[in-house]
Amino acid sequence: MPAIQSPVTEEVHPDVALVERAKAGDATAFEQLVRQYERQIFRVAQHITQNREDAEDITQDAFLKAYEKLDQFQGNSKFSTWLVRISVSVSLMRLRRR
Repeated sequence: MPAIQSPVTEEVHPDVALVERAKAGDATAFEQLVRQYERQIFRVAQHITQNREDAEDITQDAFLKAYEKLDQFQGNSKFSTWLVRISVSVSLMRLRRR
C-alpha cells in the first residue's frame, strides 16, 4: 500500500497575519509591528547616520512611511526586510540633506 503524502504546508511568518490585520485598519496590529521592530530600525538608522537624534527621527519617519505604504507590501520578502529597506532609504535621504 503506497504511503499517503500530505501536501507541503509552507510555514507562514507571524508578521503576515499582523500586516494583513493592519492593512484592514487594525491599529493594534501595526502597533505590535512597531514594538517588535523599532529597536532594530533605530539601530540601522543610528549605524548609518551616527547620530542618536537623527536615528530617533528616522525611526518615526520609517514607520510612518511603512504605514502609509502598507498596501504596497506584497509579502515577497519578510516584513522586517521591507521595513529595513525603508529605514535605509530614509536614513540616506537624511544624510544627503545634511
